[in-house]
Amino acid sequence: MFPPSILRVLLAASLCALVFLSACGARSATSTTADFQVVAEFYPLYTTLLNLTAGVPNVHVSNLVPPAVGCPEDYELTPGDVRTLTGAKVFVVNGAGLEGYLGKLASQCPQLQVVDASAGINLLTIDGELNPHVWVSPSLAAQQASTIAAALAKADPAHAVLYEKNGAAYSARLETLATQLHASLSSAPVRQIIAFHDSMPYLARDLGVKILAVVEPAPGQSPSGGELAKVADLVRSASGPVALLTEADVRNPAAEVLSRELGQPLYSLDTVTSGPLDPALAKDAYFKAMQKNLSMLRVALGLKNNPTVAVQTR
Repeated sequence: MFPPSILRVLLAASLCALVFLSACGARSATSTTADFQVVAEFYPLYTTLLNLTAGVPNVHVSNLVPPAVGCPEDYELTPGDVRTLTGAKVFVVNGAGLEGYLGKLASQCPQLQVVDASAGINLLTIDGELNPHVWVSPSLAAQQASTIAAALAKADPAHAVLYEKNGAAYSARLETLATQLHASLSSAPVRQIIAFHDSMPYLARDLGVKILAVVEPAPGQSPSGGELAKVADLVRSASGPVALLTEADVRNPAAEVLSRELGQPLYSLDTVTSGPLDPALAKDAYFKAMQKNLSMLRVALGLKNNPTVAVQTR
């Protein structure tokens, strides 16, 4: 048994320690909740957000749909996704009908502000359905960036000036990219393509290239032998040369069959739905992918003997 004087000292020391630990815990909780958590639905929006939040303090950007999934059509949220979104302030989605799961989020994540990046964009339709692949067009990706920057400025007003500045700079880079692509490909002799997914109409419209047919509108919708034969006849009877374009990172047996049938090469377009998650590498991933696309398109559209135009990544 300690004397009363020693007990008083021990009690005082204990109370001080308790106050210190409580203060540390409060600071820790404050530092965690002070972070502005922003979640990108998938990779192209992740690269955009990394640019829009550059230099903004206490902002954490994460990517929801794994890059290996690619385009999140028919994607279903996992329990881990819901946990991620529960801790987030803003969720940036592509919109244009790409997400079938948004209706569930209002009840699961009531604090979440969902930003539709395609709001205000003049959307194309295929067979009566909206085409969501707007980000493949650099000019429309610029519109998405402006929309997202405005939403971030509203959601985090303390840093509105930084979001607006970053948004203007990144949108300008994308507009410059769109101009470079058009200038480099405007004289291409091949002005018609066969596409093997519905991801190319916006870019084709930018470039003034006509899509004669979309062979496989969505993954898993493989054409029959008869349908492929009709496409082959369409290419043979076309008024001019036709290029065959499919998506990179996705093996397409139907495209390979048609390529062999026509004796024409098959070209792959990078739609920027996958890439490194390391922010240092992902930040310029869109521009690097478009540089590869430009080089590919110059060959596919008949400009292989002409010098290429480099895309500025900075």
